[in-house]
Amino acid sequence: MPARQRTNFSGKVRGQAWDRAGERCEGVLPNGERCGCELRAGFYVFDHILPDALGGRATLENCQVICRDCDRPKTAADQGAIADNRRLFQAHKGLRAPRKPMACGRFSPVRRGMDGNRYDRATGACLSRRGSIDVRDL
Repeated sequence: MPARQRTNFSGKVRGQAWDRAGERCEGVLPNGERCGCELRAGFYVFDHILPDALGGRATLENCQVICRDCDRPKTAADQGAIADNRRLFQAHKGLRAPRKPMACGRFSPVRRGMDGNRYDRATGACLSRRGSIDVRDL
């Protein structure tokens, strides 16, 4: 995804959003209702409804005044969506590095048993035994 400069809301847009909010939080609670708590100085933010990184512009229609308690979970969800979008873009363009299987992980040809030994996934043959020397390693 091409890097784009983050855009902040202008003073005019922030003023209009503040007037529209009426000093009450515009955040939406999980049950679908408006938060409505009283906004105090230093405890509110002007938030992009559609995040800037996902194409949301710095307009009054995309601005909401929300309290810090409503901002935290929304920001976490937005960051997840932005990361997913970035991964999809990189996969689509072929920009991601190929994955390497983790040692003894699900896609590794070798698995580690509960007894600490390593086993070949295809044949089930024991590749190492604790406290013994494997002649193939010499």
